[in-house]
Amino acid sequence: MIHPLQGLLPTRLLFQTLIILTLFTTPANAQIVNSTVLDQNNISCTLFDEGGFFNQVSAGLAGYEVPKGSGLSTIFSGSYWVGAEDPQGNFHISGNRYNAGGNQCSFHSGPIADPSYYGTLNYSNKYQNSVWKVSQDDINFHQQHYQSTGYVIPNSILKWPGNGDVSMGVAAQLAPYVDINQNGIYEPSLGEYPDIRGDEAVYIIMNDESYFPDGNQLKIELHAMFYQFSTGNYINNTTFMNIQVFNRSLVNYLHYYQGIYLDFDIGFFADDYIGCSPDKQLLFGYNGDDYDENDGGHFGYGNNPPCQGIVSLSHPLENAVVFNYGQDAGIYSDTLFWLLMHSQWGDSSNWINPLTNLPTHFTFPDNPNDSTGWSEEAFNDMPSDRRGMITIYETAFRPGTKICSDYAFIYDRSGSRLQNVQNVRNIAGSLLALYASSNQFPCQSSSTNQVQELLLNPNELKVFPNPSNGEFIVSWGEDPLTKLMLYNSLGQIVLEHELSDSKSTRITLDNIPSGVYFLKGYSKNQVYTKEVVVE
Repeated sequence: MIHPLQGLLPTRLLFQTLIILTLFTTPANAQIVNSTVLDQNNISCTLFDEGGFFNQVSAGLAGYEVPKGSGLSTIFSGSYWVGAEDPQGNFHISGNRYNAGGNQCSFHSGPIADPSYYGTLNYSNKYQNSVWKVSQDDINFHQQHYQSTGYVIPNSILKWPGNGDVSMGVAAQLAPYVDINQNGIYEPSLGEYPDIRGDEAVYIIMNDESYFPDGNQLKIELHAMFYQFSTGNYINNTTFMNIQVFNRSLVNYLHYYQGIYLDFDIGFFADDYIGCSPDKQLLFGYNGDDYDENDGGHFGYGNNPPCQGIVSLSHPLENAVVFNYGQDAGIYSDTLFWLLMHSQWGDSSNWINPLTNLPTHFTFPDNPNDSTGWSEEAFNDMPSDRRGMITIYETAFRPGTKICSDYAFIYDRSGSRLQNVQNVRNIAGSLLALYASSNQFPCQSSSTNQVQELLLNPNELKVFPNPSNGEFIVSWGEDPLTKLMLYNSLGQIVLEHELSDSKSTRITLDNIPSGVYFLKGYSKNQVYTKEVVVE
């Protein structure tokens, strides 16, 4: 299937050459790409502070290895896209496709500062390397021994960027920390420590203003925390990502769009498929056939290749798009970024679902295990190199506020090729249910009272009686719902119920096992979640 953005498919060799040339022939004032590896569980991923993630930038190689130590990878690279409108209706974009650094990259290391400090030795010494890695073991040891004679605070805790240098116009509070004495100053010598998620975390701070500004940037600061848990279940094959974007400008932006661009490479890169699952807020890549071969130094997974996905935990998807046959080759234009985040191709035409001939926000949205749906598997597309993007949306982005979002990169290789796709869909459902039922990591955006999060006021979705015997009434407020979906504790769909214009409905579940279920109500802009107990 060919779309208007079709272009020449860039080869890996060409891209690797461009990366190396960029790094070693750029001007003297070029930014340096600083990186580290997060490998607390079965994933080893490379992270850096120049506009993206999951890429070995200097070598131009894939940077998301799973299983750890295998030499096999599922993601070549990822990057952030951010766009919004100013009050005059002009759009502003910061984003890039690949992460070659230099002026092709919209985000660069360090926080927003007074522009006169960018490029100075003072700013460079403090913020040129804006990647910080710390483990929960380091934190626990620090808590136990910070008062011990001879104890030396490790750099991972000592140099944590809790406070910014306000003398340079940097925000006073940067990375999160536990402020024991509540004085607003990070003091590790007094037992204070980084406030991280997971068993190990990497924290990155970038901005879109400090290097080669093009006049269209938003003056935003992007903080990303990648973290992992070492466990015995599917979480051991998962990397989580929390993104907090701060509006350091004086502009009251409207219609905020945030995209995550991914180049999936399931082992050998040239035989892949890709798809999405809007109801599970999921984009995923999988092999286009049952055997993933080795080719030209790219290692394949062999039989039963895995499925790799990204699920948006905090926000419903505004859209998800699949790039086929090199359609993304020209994505360096702000206009093209903006159109794609608005479900349009480069010629401003809408994405069209070929099964309905209607405009859509999601391409290849159906389960590849369904031969009647719109998926690459069902349409028997030619497998090739695949990339994709998901977008979330919020209505406003006011000065001095932040937009918070959570994601999870999920993986499965426990069965056949298409069973692995189904398993990733199930894992996405399980994580969404877990996220909705837990407030362990609440992602609170401060920019609008209409934050699109799963952690909402439970009074918005009411169930009576609860617990029940499987028959109950669901009611909701003024926000009209279009669909109800009920999930079991494994994330599997138990019920899907379309809704009309009413504000309540009766649900009857015949012969359903007792247990805890998660009911999700979908409106146009939000997802409401309620725990349901069946006795």
